[in-house]
Amino acid sequence: MPVTLEKSAEEQIIELLYQPGGYEALGHLISIIPENLTSAGRIDYLAALEKQNSWLTSLIQRATLAIAGAEPSESDNMWEGVDESEREDVATALRLSANTAQSRIDVARVLSNHLPATCEALASGDISPSHATLIARETSEAIKRGLSTEDLYLVESKALAHAEFHTPAQVASQVRTSLARIAPETFEDTVARARDTRRVSC
Repeated sequence: MPVTLEKSAEEQIIELLYQPGGYEALGHLISIIPENLTSAGRIDYLAALEKQNSWLTSLIQRATLAIAGAEPSESDNMWEGVDESEREDVATALRLSANTAQSRIDVARVLSNHLPATCEALASGDISPSHATLIARETSEAIKRGLSTEDLYLVESKALAHAEFHTPAQVASQVRTSLARIAPETFEDTVARARDTRRVSC
């Protein structure tokens, strides 16, 4: 639905809040001067920009996968590890550390390969990048350990429903709760390994 330009800036923003992420909506938002808005209008403007940020993040993840591939790569060179050249390319492009770049690649792969509804929600702006990232991270270990497609769908559906009115951290907690109920052995093993690797250093 196109935004009607004859309407006030506040009215345009409200319309944009109910549109999926995309370049047309982002273009309208860029043309609005937030300092000229009412207090409520500024809040709506921020929310509308965050929705577009989710859409842009989905494009960035797609571009990341175009570089890194949907699956980890093995080098013929014995001195290079998994994803080494791809990780360096992403790190250079985004000016990130190698560890952060690998984390971005891993999240993008989990979302693309296993969480289609989360990808769709991110692209439409229904969830934030932080929500999507934490859903991917919290489910990744269970996926590696063979969580069934049906169980993963249940966990993902509950997480997305929870995300509408909750923070990313609360959604992550909800995912852990769902996994503990659906796949208790996997959850307990993950907790035990996290406890064993926890340490304090001075």
